[in-house]
Amino acid sequence: MAMKWGLRRSSTIAGGFLLVCILAAAGAYVWLRGSLPQVEGEKLLAGLTAPVEVGRDADGIVKLRAETLSDAYLALGYVHAQDRLWQMDLMRRTGAGRLSEVVGEATLDVDRFIRTLGLYRVAEANFAALPQDTRAAIESYTTGVNAFISRRDRPLPLEFHLLGYEPEPWRPADSVVWGKLMAFQLSNNWLSELRRARLAEHLTEAQIERLW
Repeated sequence: MAMKWGLRRSSTIAGGFLLVCILAAAGAYVWLRGSLPQVEGEKLLAGLTAPVEVGRDADGIVKLRAETLSDAYLALGYVHAQDRLWQMDLMRRTGAGRLSEVVGEATLDVDRFIRTLGLYRVAEANFAALPQDTRAAIESYTTGVNAFISRRDRPLPLEFHLLGYEPEPWRPADSVVWGKLMAFQLSNNWLSELRRARLAEHLTEAQIERLW
């Protein structure tokens, strides 16, 4: 009897543990789904002067209908943030040389290099020199991003929880530095372009194309 009772007890404990694991996984799944973009219903955003209609086509591409450009940019900032806040935060940290604050020593060299280039300092200076209407557009967009960051009705994307930090408020220069990073990434072929230019002194265009 003792052996049978022990087996029955072990089976009960194992079954209970499995049930707890299943319930915990289901709870985590439901909780994390709350971080997905809102695609239905309504949302009240401070700063809007009129309702903005947010739709998506069959591919999930966002389409906005607004009465003013300011409202459109504000809504765009909110939608961008709810769709890809982690990517946005990662890129602005890259542009400011602040990856290591959340990732650790693995990105110290990247941060040093970016800070040496001074991309974020340039982004701040560029924003200050932009025409007033362009600054106003970026500021409206910034307001929209921060409206999403400051809300507490839904969980943040999973990556923030895994790394144990919350995103800081968005700044206008955070948007400008994106352009700086993209320009830098698109210029990574400068060595290739230099080689082509040097070869052009000795080879025909057709010969160079064949080599490439």
